[in-house]
Amino acid sequence: MASDSDPRPLEIGDVDRAARVFARAFAWHEPWGDWAMPDPSDREERIYARFRSDLLERFIPFGECWTIDAGTATTMWIPPAVPQLASRRSEADYASYGAVAGEMRAGDALIASLKPETAHWYLDTIATDPDLHGRGLGGRLLDHDLAIRDAAGHACALDTHTPENIGFYERRGFEVIGSGPLGEGIDVYMMYRPSQSRP
Repeated sequence: MASDSDPRPLEIGDVDRAARVFARAFAWHEPWGDWAMPDPSDREERIYARFRSDLLERFIPFGECWTIDAGTATTMWIPPAVPQLASRRSEADYASYGAVAGEMRAGDALIASLKPETAHWYLDTIATDPDLHGRGLGGRLLDHDLAIRDAAGHACALDTHTPENIGFYERRGFEVIGSGPLGEGIDVYMMYRPSQSRP
């Protein structure tokens, strides 16, 4: 019998908690939050609203999301060739970034140019409740997801703007295949992992 500590597909009832975890992680524990939303007064709520909308309107219907403990750790995946997830942000999303909207648009174009041309599953986002960092939840969830990709013979890619996270992904078979400036004071690193399936 499965328990809350076992990875399972994210459900509608998990969305609020998962979006809150993403908001806390990206607002205060990642360089992206400081860069994309310099005003801290409403940063967490804006990120929460974005992830809640993305989960409900895009990733649950068209992508693949997995979770441990009903949103404590969550992954958001983009399958190959899904047109509903081809655009990273809507025009309204870009407008909401105000002074950094131009950098955000250019950064997304850079990320698109760095993606591998071969078919792959894309890890759009992974986050763990900041209060539970160091317990291995994110690693266990990602290992679970990668085992599914390997079983199907699929390659994977992701981007990170946190250099300290590169080793976490390298230990799971990813390699940096490109990088560039995402904006002032922040770089992006594209990582790729061929399928680890065995004949």
